Amino acid sequence: MVVSVQFHGVHRTITRVNEIELSLSSNARVTDLIAQVKAAYPDLHLSPNDFQISINDRISTPEHPLGSNDTVAFLPHIGGG
Repeated sequence: MVVSVQFHGVHRTITRVNEIELSLSSNARVTDLIAQVKAAYPDLHLSPNDFQISINDRISTPEHPLGSNDTVAFLPHIGGG
């Protein structure tokens, strides 16, 4: 199956792309996707406490199963003041 991965904020700066498509096994979960993204972008730090996961515009968890044509976004925390 193929899923889209969107990068925002600092993640976009590190990857230098807005979006990629990845092929995954039919029983893949977000954790499998994260492993592939980390392999493709070793400078991208995806620690569980540093971002939220959105699947098809809904906040999700790393254990969530993925479906074909899902769109996954890594949403880095935003600070300000």
